[in-house]
Amino acid sequence: MAIALTLAQAAGQAFDNLQIRWLTDGLQFALTQFWKSTIDTFPDGDVNSHPVSNWLTVMASLADQMPAVAVPIDQLTAAAEVVYRLCWMGDFLQSNGNISTAQASILLARYNFFIGF
Repeated sequence: MAIALTLAQAAGQAFDNLQIRWLTDGLQFALTQFWKSTIDTFPDGDVNSHPVSNWLTVMASLADQMPAVAVPIDQLTAAAEVVYRLCWMGDFLQSNGNISTAQASILLARYNFFIGF
């Protein structure tokens, strides 16, 4: 697994890093911890951060529907797509000034902690 230096890099590494979590039966746990520790960074009152919180909500739903172990490969693929889109959305919103550098940094740090290594 690799640590990402940017959200764009995290998006590009999403499948590879999640596959390792999947192979070690840690995918559901990693996704759950990721969204739970990150969602409060993107509050409902901040309209500009809704796209990120929306993807975190999709991740929450996906993780909730997963078994703790022996996750089917189609759910791995879905998880990788969600994380990919979440990271790209964070990168895009930060570059446009819609989310703060602090919010983007938290998103990246939580990605690296729960998925990247």
